[in-house]
Amino acid sequence: MDIIAYENFRHIRLSDFYDGPDYREVDSYDFMGELWIGELSGFNTFLRPASDPDDTRAISLDFTKDNSEMPGKVLAALGLPIKTACTEAELVDLFGEPHKRLRLAKDTVTVDYFIGERFIYYLSCTLHHVNGLMYLDILNEEKVLKKMKGKEKKKKGLE
Repeated sequence: MDIIAYENFRHIRLSDFYDGPDYREVDSYDFMGELWIGELSGFNTFLRPASDPDDTRAISLDFTKDNSEMPGKVLAALGLPIKTACTEAELVDLFGEPHKRLRLAKDTVTVDYFIGERFIYYLSCTLHHVNGLMYLDILNEEKVLKKMKGKEKKKKGLE
């Protein structure tokens, strides 16, 4: 499965999908050990590396707000065939077994994937056992991808 090309991902902005009262722009935002600039609305973030301020490289979506259609519109723009209330089983059907699975609480789990064929992205989904998808992070920032893949190599080397 292939999703949005990098050059199209890099031009996506939160303001393309949302102009509500809690929209704001930020700089010096720390995410996954890197410094970013970007746009926020609650837990929805569209981030660009401070070193490359024109290119969106990370998007986080919050699916816990019942009244917002924005996350579903972003999924469609990204070419991600994920339903807004999807389950872990549905993610496994789409992407196979996760690269990593982490239980954060009794009723939630986070599953991480490397997805795409020509354009590789890191996808992390936090799911509630009853309500399905809560949060989603997708990114193609090279430094972060290298860190994530490096952690997995170290982990496999210890087994």
